[in-house]
Amino acid sequence: MKSFRASLFILLVALSPSMAQQVETKPVVHGDLVVKTVPLHHLTSAEAVKLLSPYSLSPGGGVFEVSAKIRAVTIRETPKIYAEMMAVLGQYDRDPASVTLNFQLIAAENTNTRDPGVAGLDSLLRGVLRYSGYRLLTTSVATASEGGYVTQTLSADGETFALQVSVSDLRTDGNDASVHLSVALNRNAGPIPSSAPTTGERPMAVKTQGPFQVLSTGVTVPVGQTVVLGTSATDVGQRALILTVRPQLTQAKR
Repeated sequence: MKSFRASLFILLVALSPSMAQQVETKPVVHGDLVVKTVPLHHLTSAEAVKLLSPYSLSPGGGVFEVSAKIRAVTIRETPKIYAEMMAVLGQYDRDPASVTLNFQLIAAENTNTRDPGVAGLDSLLRGVLRYSGYRLLTTSVATASEGGYVTQTLSADGETFALQVSVSDLRTDGNDASVHLSVALNRNAGPIPSSAPTTGERPMAVKTQGPFQVLSTGVTVPVGQTVVLGTSATDVGQRALILTVRPQLTQAKR
């Protein structure tokens, strides 16, 4: 089996996701400590106590479970530590962040093809790769949370492709928003032609060829930007396959 080299290019497209901010009422001051009963959105009170207790260092301070039936905790701490606890809750008391992944599978060929479907990439690809034509084969969209795994079946030019993507290190903070993707694309090869049996003989079993790896790589992509993954020529003619992916944040719920 041939080995293939993946080429990576980053296309910068700005995206400024908005992040909802939790509004809290003013806590009550008791001496050097502030006291506030904080409602929870997704964590249970027991989970919040376990999460916040290590931050409580002040004499007389602490984090207290209101009730097993009430989704809230009472915080008694200095203003500085209270603010740290609220920042921690803002990070963890929410639905897991997720991204929508937009894929394009493109054929790079030695033709004069200019496909309107890849007009935004055509000039860039011609300036970097040696192929003279680029054609959009198919598109796909999937959504995944951090730590999630996506599989997609793509069909193009009479072939099927298995796309596998795992999502990790998803960061959602403004201009630093990014996600690490581990991407594998396999082509599911069809039957291997064999000699036809003579008349009257038992038909010969059809041999099949296992999946053919087109590319396998890992890349960190800024949210809202496009990464282009390409290979050298495949084992069918002189065509190469290019996969693009553009991650976009899915609005987190509070």
